[in-house]
Amino acid sequence: MKNEKGFTLIEMGSFILLLLALPILIIFVTTYMVTTSPELAINMLNHRGYIVLAAGEYEDIITHLDLIGTSADAAVIAAEDAVTAAEEAVDAAEIAAAKVDLFNSAEVFLFPSTTGVTVTLTAGNTNVWSAWAEVVDSTAVTLSSKFAAAPGYINDLYVFDHSAVDKIYCIELAYGASKTPLARVMWHTSFIDVAMVKSRGVPAGETIYYRMMCSGANLATAKVGFRYFFE
Repeated sequence: MKNEKGFTLIEMGSFILLLLALPILIIFVTTYMVTTSPELAINMLNHRGYIVLAAGEYEDIITHLDLIGTSADAAVIAAEDAVTAAEEAVDAAEIAAAKVDLFNSAEVFLFPSTTGVTVTLTAGNTNVWSAWAEVVDSTAVTLSSKFAAAPGYINDLYVFDHSAVDKIYCIELAYGASKTPLARVMWHTSFIDVAMVKSRGVPAGETIYYRMMCSGANLATAKVGFRYFFE
């Protein structure tokens, strides 16, 4: 039986089967070629714009990318740390500048506060520190009492007189039971002037101590005075 164009049903069926089988045959042939010839498959993929990597190359790239990610994370952390350090440096510089301004502009007080009162410090034996003792004037007023209500700084040490001649004196100032260091000053007996101290901060309510040594006389003494100011 033929249709209007003269094809039998069998001929039409065979033609349709051929059309259906042709793509399957192409896929089969392509698959066979790819599985039996990896080089051919790689060439085909490269020709279509794909990048084909061996397993080892792929692992190397993944490892390299991981390293890049780790390095980037470390760089971000380092940058954040650098920013933090810079901010802390700025804060420290501002504090230092404020302290310099305080040292240069604060109202300064004297101890003892009158010329009829003296402060006598006593050294230990020759080249030996004396025991720690509170700084006190000849009327039993302590330097500590000046900082009873407010913290401050000891700015200068006046040197008025010595019991020893042609010797070197050294003094340490400290506060509290643990004798936290405040300042250290050394001078020769030929020097009678104002020695700069620039102590650390004296907390309010702490006891101020001294100890002293002299290079050539047991229990040598020195008459001194202090300048101080408050925060």
